Amino acid sequence: MAKGDNKGGEKYNMFKEFEGSRYSGMKIGASHKWYYDRGEWRERKVTPENWDIYYETTKNRAGKAPEGSGAPVGTEYNWLIVAHQRVSKLDANSYMTCLDGKKFKVAHKRAGKNRWNTKEKTQRKKVIQFLEQVIQNLKEADEDEQVPYTVGEVERIYGLEHKNKAELYEVAAERNIPNRSKMSRAELLDAITNTISQKKAEPTETKRTEQPDEKLTNKSKEALYDLAQKRRIKGRSQMKKKELVNALKERQKKTVL
Repeated sequence: MAKGDNKGGEKYNMFKEFEGSRYSGMKIGASHKWYYDRGEWRERKVTPENWDIYYETTKNRAGKAPEGSGAPVGTEYNWLIVAHQRVSKLDANSYMTCLDGKKFKVAHKRAGKNRWNTKEKTQRKKVIQFLEQVIQNLKEADEDEQVPYTVGEVERIYGLEHKNKAELYEVAAERNIPNRSKMSRAELLDAITNTISQKKAEPTETKRTEQPDEKLTNKSKEALYDLAQKRRIKGRSQMKKKELVNALKERQKKTVL
């Protein structure tokens, strides 16, 4: 192996820090792209609005993992997925479907080990913690803010935050967004988001000018971090709540300008 061939793998596996805790693997803010084989989705209706679901398939990386990176073959993970599934009927037997939401790591089992890294009781507590976090973020979201688990009259492009710069540029071109050729990925994302989230202007006499800043200040640190991640604000993992608020305010000013 030539010198430097494994540089990507070494960088991937090195320890990093997030909010005072160490972790390894992909850095915060990076992304994966996968292709799923033709999978099998089964579901059973429990109540008029409640279904039990099961899905099984093999997923394949769109690119190639850095040599020497990642967990050993045989490693297992337990993820909690909280997502919104939108479907549109195409014909009698076909539906367009997309899934948009979050996944949380509950536990893992190292290759060659017979036990998970945490006991089931601890995993249950972690699941409850994740769900309470989602509920808190939903409660804190103002009525004008799009949340990942609802649909409304305001247009939404699903998976927008996961598109690369070239894909975002195409969306911006379709919407005739000016100066798009000079925009960074984050600026393209902000510009597109603004065009699809604009609502009919409310009467000026009933609108509070300080409301946007107040909305940011009243959010939890977790909710602020999610917003900073969507807007690709650099250094967000090291920021305190007040710093996240200030960074988001600055990004809002740049978007308006």
